[in-house]
Amino acid sequence: METRQEDTGTTLVTNDLKLRFEDFKPDHLRYIGVAEVVEANRSNSMDDMDKERLGDAYTRDGSLNCHGKPAMKGKTGGWRCGTLLLVNQGVANLAFAGVEVNMVLFSKSVLRQTNAEAANTFSRWMGTLYLSSLMGAFLSDSYLGRYLTCVTFQLVSVTGLLALSLLTHSFLLEPHGCGHIGSLCDPHSPAQVAMFYISIYLIAIGNGAPEPALAVFGADQFDEEDPREKKSKSSFYSYFYVALNLGCLFSETILVYLETMGYWVLGFWICAGCGIFGFMLLVSGTLRYRHFKPSGNPFSRFSQVIVASLRKISLQVPFNGEGLYEVHERETETNGLRRISHTNDFK
Repeated sequence: METRQEDTGTTLVTNDLKLRFEDFKPDHLRYIGVAEVVEANRSNSMDDMDKERLGDAYTRDGSLNCHGKPAMKGKTGGWRCGTLLLVNQGVANLAFAGVEVNMVLFSKSVLRQTNAEAANTFSRWMGTLYLSSLMGAFLSDSYLGRYLTCVTFQLVSVTGLLALSLLTHSFLLEPHGCGHIGSLCDPHSPAQVAMFYISIYLIAIGNGAPEPALAVFGADQFDEEDPREKKSKSSFYSYFYVALNLGCLFSETILVYLETMGYWVLGFWICAGCGIFGFMLLVSGTLRYRHFKPSGNPFSRFSQVIVASLRKISLQVPFNGEGLYEVHERETETNGLRRISHTNDFK
């Protein structure tokens, strides 16, 4: 009897402890077994790993694909797109330099201009080139975006190159064999001269406007938040100017010789062919490029900064600068906007 009483007491104590343990268990553990709990934890950990892998598959600098969605690293950007843009820069600059290097000689030999007139023609043409670079930078950053700016104005450049080649081939070199040093061509009508000026100014605008956008667009193909791609981004600028100079090298050695000897038609058609080839390379990577959204009118944003700084001149600046951002870090990875790091100095 004593033994049964001791067993009964032990059973009651054990049951009481179980009840107390059940009271302290979370609700989602009261109705499932241990195996189900382990499986649920494993599933949650796998979901976290999948989310982490999915996050690593996308760029973190806010770049977008051609459909306006977050860009995937394996399918967009990188050196595949960077190489296309490098070759495009090389052949596009070759096409432009092939016209530039002998513009003064062409004006004197073919258009029968004096030294002063030829120099003025060249100076105005180059001035248009540099002014169009300012226009292209403004349009690419504010409204069109870098890709659309490059495509639009390179098409303008190709149009000008084709027009110049056709004009030279058709009636600018008359009589046949004129145009080299010591052999002047016949005078041209005002309409023919006007068409010549239209063609060369199309080339100037089409080459100058996309030049600042193309370099930055190439750098956009590398995620600056990724350490490996960040190094590639720095290397891209070096290769970009190598490609630019290689294009000039070919024009200023081979094309300049052909044109000086009077082979204007051949030289201009080579330039037109290079322009078409470069444009096709640019368009071929359309589905793989990474993009950033245009930031809008810079003058209104600049004015907003001035007004906001005057209104908040007495506010205390956060110590770590985190409170100065307009958007959170996670939002910048998907909305196509850049986040500028805080600094105590001017940018």
